[in-house]
Amino acid sequence: MTDTRAACLVRRDGEFLVVETISPSGGRSYRPPGRDVAPDEDPEDAVRTTFEDVLGVELEWLAPIGTFEDTVVFEADLGTAWPYTEEGFTVYDPEDGETTRLAWLHRDDFEKYGETLEPEGLLDEL
Repeated sequence: MTDTRAACLVRRDGEFLVVETISPSGGRSYRPPGRDVAPDEDPEDAVRTTFEDVLGVELEWLAPIGTFEDTVVFEADLGTAWPYTEEGFTVYDPEDGETTRLAWLHRDDFEKYGETLEPEGLLDEL
């Protein structure tokens, strides 16, 4: 196991594709989709694999945004048409056997309405 995560921000019309996380206390936060990086794995490969295996989409290009806390964050564009029509949806991750809730949230959800985008400092870079 490694201490590094890789995540990828995808934008659509002022919205970000994010994973919804609910803490044990019931609070919500959001983060770009991604996963832990294996010790001998490149963070970019980890992101590409996650999008292909979990979401069923290929990333057309990736560009690094920066490293925040223990997470290397990339920005990308989808090389294929987005297969999901809903604003929020649940996907199954074959790697860990868990389901994940994803949604498209507008930048205003974070700036005006107080939703939390993790890792800390990412929103300031966008």
